[in-house]
Amino acid sequence: MFKKVTSILGTFTLICFSFYYTDSAIDLVRKTDPIMKEIIDYSNNYGSTSVESTLVNNNIIPGLKGTAVDIDASYNSMKRLGKFDKSLLVFEEVLPTVSLSNNYDNYIISGNKEKNNVSLLFTAFDSSYIEEITNILNNKNVKATFFISSNFFDNSTDLVKTLLVSGHEIELLDDNYDISKIKKYNTIKKSFSKDSLSYCYTTIKKENLLESCKSQKLHTIIPSMTTTNFPYSDIKNSLENGLIISLPNNKNTVRELSAIINYIRQKGKNITILEKLLEE
Repeated sequence: MFKKVTSILGTFTLICFSFYYTDSAIDLVRKTDPIMKEIIDYSNNYGSTSVESTLVNNNIIPGLKGTAVDIDASYNSMKRLGKFDKSLLVFEEVLPTVSLSNNYDNYIISGNKEKNNVSLLFTAFDSSYIEEITNILNNKNVKATFFISSNFFDNSTDLVKTLLVSGHEIELLDDNYDISKIKKYNTIKKSFSKDSLSYCYTTIKKENLLESCKSQKLHTIIPSMTTTNFPYSDIKNSLENGLIISLPNNKNTVRELSAIINYIRQKGKNITILEKLLEE
């Protein structure tokens, strides 16, 4: 019995060593392959490093992703050809160490300021002026993000669908973001567009709100700017890259929205939905 066990263990050890030796040999061959050497040399001089997110006082500004050569995938692609070919290089994204994709603990206060992007957010507890606002946006070919109340969701279904079809973002606007309410309106939004809710909105820090949104994997937004009765002047005096600009659905916004869009564009900035503004 002892000899049999010893024999089995010996055979198992030999198999393991064989696999290890084979993998090591393959790895050595790959490393000495001229194609692999060229890929590694190229990768050392190509790509861009990621930019870390900025974290200050529980606030976060997203960083920027970098790029790097995927050495193994590139090698597998070129090995079939039998030579190095730059057009067959495979690249992979390199996210910042602290990325929005895995960070729900902080308040997002801006997009990255290295990009020439800003976002317009419209907050609406009812559907007043929404059609007028939407018409201006559509005529200007601008996409925006609408934070709308549960009342708006419930009583203006056709308008919600119209906003989504037009390419605008729809998110829930609520004072406290109760978990049951988030789940309810997440289901409703998905029934309209198959997209989930992504953001919560607040103008002041509320730890209970942050925790509630975090539990549902929603990022919490504090706008960079909340406009007054004269939104054009507000924006003109403070416009910069990365701004998250909050406008209410009222007559002042309707009155000045066209001029606001024109001014932002004249300054060489792109107006994007929140999702694109916060891309790393």
